[in-house]
Amino acid sequence: MNNKHSRLSSAKLATANTALANANAELAFQNQEKDKRASELAIANTELAFQNTEKGKRADELNFQSKEKDKRAAELVIANIELAFQNKEKGKRAAELAIANAELAFQNKEKDKRAAELATANTELAFQNAEKGKRAAELAIANVELAFQNAEKGKRAAELAAANSELAFQNAEKGKRAAELVIANTELAFQNEEKGKRAAELAIANTELAFQNEEKDKRAAELALANTELAFQNEEKDKRAVEFHTLAFYDPLTGLPNRRLLIDRLEHAIASSMRKYAQNAVLFINLDNFKDINDTLGYGHGDLLLEQTTQRLNASISKGDTLARVRDDEFVLILQDLDIHPIEAAAMTKAMSVKLFNALNQPYQLYQHKYRGTACMGAVFFGHDSPCAEELLKQAGIALHQAKKEGRNILRFFNQEMQDIINIRTSLEHELRIAEETSQFRLYYQIQVDNFNRVLGAEALIRWPHKKRGLIPPATFIPLAEVTGLIIPIGKWVVESACAQLGEWQKSPETCSFTLAVNVSALQFRQADFVTHVKAAVKQYAIPANLLKLELTESLLQEYIDITIDTMKALKEIGVQFSLDDFGTGFSSLQYLKQLPLDQFKIDQSFVRDITTNKSDKAIVKTIISMARGLNIEVIAEGVETEEQRQLLIADGCTAFQGYLFSKPVAIEEFEALIQRGVCK
Repeated sequence: MNNKHSRLSSAKLATANTALANANAELAFQNQEKDKRASELAIANTELAFQNTEKGKRADELNFQSKEKDKRAAELVIANIELAFQNKEKGKRAAELAIANAELAFQNKEKDKRAAELATANTELAFQNAEKGKRAAELAIANVELAFQNAEKGKRAAELAAANSELAFQNAEKGKRAAELVIANTELAFQNEEKGKRAAELAIANTELAFQNEEKDKRAAELALANTELAFQNEEKDKRAVEFHTLAFYDPLTGLPNRRLLIDRLEHAIASSMRKYAQNAVLFINLDNFKDINDTLGYGHGDLLLEQTTQRLNASISKGDTLARVRDDEFVLILQDLDIHPIEAAAMTKAMSVKLFNALNQPYQLYQHKYRGTACMGAVFFGHDSPCAEELLKQAGIALHQAKKEGRNILRFFNQEMQDIINIRTSLEHELRIAEETSQFRLYYQIQVDNFNRVLGAEALIRWPHKKRGLIPPATFIPLAEVTGLIIPIGKWVVESACAQLGEWQKSPETCSFTLAVNVSALQFRQADFVTHVKAAVKQYAIPANLLKLELTESLLQEYIDITIDTMKALKEIGVQFSLDDFGTGFSSLQYLKQLPLDQFKIDQSFVRDITTNKSDKAIVKTIISMARGLNIEVIAEGVETEEQRQLLIADGCTAFQGYLFSKPVAIEEFEALIQRGVCK
């Protein structure tokens, strides 16, 4: 059936394809631009590397110039130190010369004084020419003294000449040092000028490097922008790809896988089932009268119904199951790893269908309208030898068609034989619940005797007397009770009824020592209140606890062995006995057997049946009896039907028996009549 959603999906798919093509073209252009930018950046990086190399050369040359400048500065420091020393020496010589000049000035002053005196003397001589004679002696003395003064003046002049010569030499040396200092300063100025040039070149190089870095940053920014844009384009591409994938493989209305993805997952499930033995199922679901919703309320209401249906189906299934919408109002559910047994797998599929029916039958709120809907389902199983996915869907569709022909809220299996079994089992499950609620079950008793045919007690066996089906054996309804969990209340009823019967037997001396064995399922035994319940039943009916014998199967020894031992020990404390039922048919570990507080082994009837003709069975029975004797555990053989079997068992050491040789399971009235007659068969 086609409606507007399929047309809308096609239009959206075409639009998405066009958008994806445009996005890819734009992405190619962006990638081309990105390559150009990358090439420009590579050239800029090469040029920057060259500039960095030149910068390194300039830096090396500048370092060399700096070292030369440092050498010249060091030499200039030494020259300055030497010049300072020369200046100091010159200062000393100037001081000496100043002293000599001062002394010479003093001499000159003295000379001037003497000259003044001489002038005075001459004046006096001229005055006294007349007195020449008188003064001649004085003049001679004055001349001698003047000659002495002149000699002293000559000495002082010679000393002054020597000082002036030395001062001239010092000035010459000072000039040399000054010339050297000028040369050094000139060289230092040259070095500073070269350093300035190198610094200017370095500044230019740094400016160019800064420009290159700025250009590099611009290129990096452009590249980052291009990368951002490319990332955005990739993100858009991914979004388009996701949208395309979603449109290609998912239903746009419900978000469920469409038929294409369903086929793929179903093929994978088929391939996986070839490596396993578990059964799998395909459940075809169709809503009843969906077209009427579209025709009367409109497509919007129909869409809302499909969305709410999807939500209910998703909420009802397991996480690993696949739910798909294949057409307008048709859904397909893949159930994997159900059970290795076809009947159990069918029961699990039936239970899932009931869960789905209950969810789909709840009222829908379609805007202002309330709506109640129904559905039909068709199922087909597949395993390691299954056909292809298309064939499975075809078979499930056939089963769905049959269900729709029969009415509403109906599940039909493609295999009619299995359908019949499921119908019977479904009916039986319903009746089993009623039977548990209305106490329809009865206990039958099969006598147990010793090797002298003395009555030891009995085994209580549950029976279901059905009004229409007659007496239903445990093998028919006990497995169903275990699957549904009804085995727990049924098991409690069995224990309580057994304790009540033991209480009745306590009233008679003929029966007060009888033991009564009851079977306990693994599920019941592992209940947290099992010990409490058994103790309460024993206390309620005031019976000796050692008369109650709980028969356990070997399956209890496969897991949680520590919990099993603790539970058994808790009941052994009050005296309850334990018998290991069907011993030899399971995989009991001898390591665990010696830890279990067992009182009895029950030899399975499969070994007893052929003990007279099968040497292996005879050897097994003999081994079991011998092992039990070594472990100080009693042995009882079940299924004893002939005297020959009984005699062989006695010969092997067995002292307790149960079977049709003595009595079949009977109601309590017949059992007590049997005891009163003293007849055991």
